[in-house]
Amino acid sequence: MGGSTDDRTVVSEPGWLTPALWVGLPLVGGVLGWVLTLVAEWYVGLPVAPLQGPVEWLTDLSTVPRIAVAVGVGVVAGLVIALLIVSALLTVTVDRRGIETKRGDDEQRAEAAAVASVFVEDKRMVVLGHRGEELVSVEFDLDRRELRAAVERHGYRWSEGDPFKDAYRLWVPDAEGLPAGANPVLKARQGAVRDGKGDDAAELRAELAKLGVVVRDEDKKQHWRLIDESAR
Repeated sequence: MGGSTDDRTVVSEPGWLTPALWVGLPLVGGVLGWVLTLVAEWYVGLPVAPLQGPVEWLTDLSTVPRIAVAVGVGVVAGLVIALLIVSALLTVTVDRRGIETKRGDDEQRAEAAAVASVFVEDKRMVVLGHRGEELVSVEFDLDRRELRAAVERHGYRWSEGDPFKDAYRLWVPDAEGLPAGANPVLKARQGAVRDGKGDDAAELRAELAKLGVVVRDEDKKQHWRLIDESAR
């Protein structure tokens, strides 16, 4: 769910979600902490169980401190989890000056004059430039219809799927047709994708874009295409 003014539209999660996370998760954590005080002695009596040491320490406390500590730890844990979730929420802002995405510390922006089209495919939102370059590429878990309405409302072109889908080729080591220096970057990125190092993979994607290569992943395999340097 998002909101709009005369000059911009924001596509985001429902407005109630963030307050609910900040209130609900600490509350749940506190309740679980209290429940732990009720079963602590039984828990430390089990033959094998994780974190038995801290729980055993808890049983050494008198009733009031035991409850205070357990509930406090549960509340703090809930706050930490809420912070992690909220920081991972995506916000897309669309106006006639450009399209901007924000997820935690990751902010991407495409200026209006550079935007050729926008699409969502395989749970990824992409803003394409006029040469087929990816100006913005971000995992997308919001309402696609809401995004399309925002894009078209502000005069941008919406595409049903990637218009360059048929141009991609499966990358193999020392693949031919790539610009100089691209194969080593793709090799490094393949390792990052395989090992689940998302930040490293994103940085290497940006390096490939500088070399004129667009890359996408399917089942941890890289597919690539060239940016059209002749298009303007």
